[in-house]
Amino acid sequence: MARAALTLLAVAPLLAGCGSAAGRRSAQRPCVNPKAARATARILADIAALKRAAALPTTNTLKGNPAVNRATDAFLHDVETAPIGNLARNRLIDHAGSALAGACEQCFQAFEADRPIIQIEHHGSSCT
Repeated sequence: MARAALTLLAVAPLLAGCGSAAGRRSAQRPCVNPKAARATARILADIAALKRAAALPTTNTLKGNPAVNRATDAFLHDVETAPIGNLARNRLIDHAGSALAGACEQCFQAFEADRPIIQIEHHGSSCT
């Protein structure tokens, strides 16, 4: 009995330490670059503008309407200059392409041409 109590006293601090450390680790947020966060917010706003522009009437789905063209230009500029990784850039282009939903075929082709597929393939998926 004394042996069991002694073992319990020896192990109790270790168990308490493990539980509290795990709780702290799971509560910590990953480090986020403020410039990347601002750029991502701007790109998400561009995607929202693409959705609004795609809802407007379009006479020619090949070329889109002026609002779609402006929103596409803004998106392509912001996604190109954003300090984000290639996988994130590729995923944001996915969202932009789905936002158009057939409103501008040439805009969709511009998104496809801007994908960083070669960089992902040859340089890996690093965040920088």
